[in-house]
Amino acid sequence: MTHDFFETDAGKFISRAKCFLEAAGVLDDKMADGRSGMLFTPTLHLVGHGIELLLKGCMLHNGISKVQVIGYGHRINDMWLRAEVETLRSMARHNAVISHEYALTSGRFPDAARITNPVATFEEYLGALGHLHAEPRQYPIRYPTDDERVAPRTPLLVAALWRTADDYVKRPNDFLIR
Repeated sequence: MTHDFFETDAGKFISRAKCFLEAAGVLDDKMADGRSGMLFTPTLHLVGHGIELLLKGCMLHNGISKVQVIGYGHRINDMWLRAEVETLRSMARHNAVISHEYALTSGRFPDAARITNPVATFEEYLGALGHLHAEPRQYPIRYPTDDERVAPRTPLLVAALWRTADDYVKRPNDFLIR
């Protein structure tokens, strides 16, 4: 099943999502040294596109037509609410907890100690990224703008979503709605 899965539209979306989230992880690691702030916006762009592809792949995998899936455009927050992505939401929340625990024990991300509820923080950051990613006029994480909005921090988003994409490529059947 796994090999055949990657020949499907859903599998192709999931594979590409993993690529974008892997790249976001590389950039996020570079930012961990505190000297590469210029990578923040490209990291957000990669995470935004990665979660968009992950959500679209999951919806395709769970029976939504390609036309309907593509019709969502960049609206991550709308896709996140779909019943067809419940398994993905659940896994991402679980991975937010794991990623937070890793951040605390590794000491790599000192801000992690300020997070008391990693799932709520993950959801908050994902919602903020969803608004930025779907912005219909300014595309603040794609093009220069005068927009002064503060973007969500990336380490928890990148780590949780990368783990989720990794789980998906390894065990696609775990993401089917039963």
